[in-house]
Amino acid sequence: MKNRLRHNFLPLLLVSTLFFYSCTSETKLALDITMREAEKRLEKGDITFILEAEPEKMQEIANIHPSAPFYAGLLMKAEEAAPKARTINLFTAALFSPSTRVQEAASYELLAFMRDDPGLAAGVLEAAGNREPGADPSTLKAAALYFTGDPIGARNAASGGQPWDRAFYLLSTLTLGGDVSQELFQFLLDGTVADVHTWTYREASKWKGAAVIFNETERWSIEGHFETARRAYGDALRTFRKVIAQNHTLFFKNPALIADLGRCFQYAGAGAEGVKLFNDWDNTMREWVRTKKEWEETAHARYNLLFFAGRMERQASRWSEAADYFTRSLVFAPDAEQEDACIWYILDAARKQSPEKAISLLHIYASQWNDASYFSDILGELCQSVAATHSWTKLLEIFSCIRSVNGTQYADGATIAQYAYIIGRIISEGYMPAAKAATYTGLDGSASSFFRLAYEERTASFYYRTLSASRLGQHVFTEQPEKLMAAEKKKKTRKKDEAGQAGHLDFLLGFFKYGAARYAFPYIQQSEQALTIDESRILAQALAGDGQYYESIRLTGLYMRTEDYSLTLSDMLLYYPRPFCAIIEKYARQANISEAALFGLIHTESAFRASVVSSAGAEGLAQIMDFTGVEMAERIRREGGPDYLKSGLNLKDPEVNVHIGSYYLARLIERTDTVLLALLGYNGGPNRVRRLRTAEPLLPDDLFLETISITETREYGKRVAAAAAAYGYVYYNMKMEDVSADILKKRRL
Repeated sequence: MKNRLRHNFLPLLLVSTLFFYSCTSETKLALDITMREAEKRLEKGDITFILEAEPEKMQEIANIHPSAPFYAGLLMKAEEAAPKARTINLFTAALFSPSTRVQEAASYELLAFMRDDPGLAAGVLEAAGNREPGADPSTLKAAALYFTGDPIGARNAASGGQPWDRAFYLLSTLTLGGDVSQELFQFLLDGTVADVHTWTYREASKWKGAAVIFNETERWSIEGHFETARRAYGDALRTFRKVIAQNHTLFFKNPALIADLGRCFQYAGAGAEGVKLFNDWDNTMREWVRTKKEWEETAHARYNLLFFAGRMERQASRWSEAADYFTRSLVFAPDAEQEDACIWYILDAARKQSPEKAISLLHIYASQWNDASYFSDILGELCQSVAATHSWTKLLEIFSCIRSVNGTQYADGATIAQYAYIIGRIISEGYMPAAKAATYTGLDGSASSFFRLAYEERTASFYYRTLSASRLGQHVFTEQPEKLMAAEKKKKTRKKDEAGQAGHLDFLLGFFKYGAARYAFPYIQQSEQALTIDESRILAQALAGDGQYYESIRLTGLYMRTEDYSLTLSDMLLYYPRPFCAIIEKYARQANISEAALFGLIHTESAFRASVVSSAGAEGLAQIMDFTGVEMAERIRREGGPDYLKSGLNLKDPEVNVHIGSYYLARLIERTDTVLLALLGYNGGPNRVRRLRTAEPLLPDDLFLETISITETREYGKRVAAAAAAYGYVYYNMKMEDVSADILKKRRL
């Protein structure tokens, strides 16, 4: 009875929404189409039947599902010729969805329309007010009241929690004559600059004029903050210099402005000026602490001053001075993340001076850092530095520092495995006696003990795990993929979600159910930190099913790197998908190269995005540069193949791109000793790699790879080899370790 009474107060729009529960699939809608047919069309992203309907009939879409109008609204919004009224009515209908996530998303869409056309606010407010008690998001109500000229109502409606809520609360208070200039100033400087900040500043200026609300230096500070966010560093620096000239203490009270100013000095080429100024300011603040004991009030500001002074010195390659500033800033670091940032820069500056200096500091800082994975890249660079000079003892010293004898591990498992494999190889090649390795590491010193450590590290790259397995005569996976998949299917992978999580996931899956899959990924990104592994997996499968392989790979890789993750074959299939299979297999066979290797290359190069263009101009699946494409296309034509140049070379065509990429890789393999060297040449240029190899003729290819100073090329070789091993195992009935061994196998004896 209670529910019936409540529904009596709802408008016809909600009644039609609830009618969904009594409709059959053959019910004829007012759109002159059955509900079943409407649902089928919407699932395909076909909204022609909506475009042909009258605007007031948009609520009929709720008969498909109460949340369907939101997704239909996104599709309608993308249609340039679509009448705005239909789109607005769809988002308004979505306000009656039982999903709070749908309500929230629809509210922000309507908010955008109201900002452009405040005259729409009255209709939105009426619809929002007719919903069930407690169902209307405060942001939408506050916005609608504000735009209809009811600042008191808007201020009362705004909860103040979310940025837009806060904006309407402050603007309403300002309209009513309240003095919130300082609160508004802090709001505009708070966090990353977003649309809410720039719009609020314009709106506040429109009501009273910026000169009335803020003094001159405050206005310049806000504008400089916005210019920095747009990366207009030169403009921002000119703006900030005016603040410095009139009231530099404004920076002391707002550490975010110091960070902005530091970036401007750094990227506008005024580092020397910035270092001097920041050092002077820090001395001033240090004096404050000495005389007034204002430690907490100055700590964050001093951190930013010293940290960005260090970055400016680093940009000028003044490594010792940079390290000094980062060391001083560490004392004031506001959180664990900033502590790690300081330590990273300290170690990086030391490494640039000498590996010995960096290693000495590792003994100090390895036990102090918070997130071990944060330092994997610098430990990788340090590994390259010592490998390039064959300083194998230093490699042992680093390893013993990041993995102490008593078992305490100060590096992530992947880095430990990398060092362990390399040490195993230098022992097996006779570059270091086993007894010396045992003295440093506490292991028995045999090569196999290090290989086993790398092999058993489940978080290690497939590159190091498979190579270690090959050395040990072991297998990364002992079961065939079919058996693993059968075992996984017996397990229940989706746990019962909490109520909020279920609505959260259902909202994201709605994009795929109602034809709006192409708009899903930004919403997934907003939520990815809150998703469970099972939820992320479901969404990654949905993305892959829609052909969004890059997005699926990215999401899968994100949850595969979490601490409590255990590898499954299902995730390997998601992370290593096989789109364009017929084309890739065809040209791999034609070029006489491994299908697994070609898939690994394309996975690494483009993640199967056929139309992607890199910053360097490489195009398509296999990322072909235009001059390489033209040369290879001409060779293919001369050898009796298709003439891709006849009508203009189209490297975004998957078949053209894969044919040229596989042909080019095959030529590189013919000109080198191993597939690995060919892959390195594919990325770094064959001539450059040849020069590097000539300068290092004695090391085996896998150890030579570790000496390459070009980080992108060095890591590229490992990534392609790891991906190839995965593809070989999952799809081609090959042992992963055999694939990796084949990539290193000599072609010419």
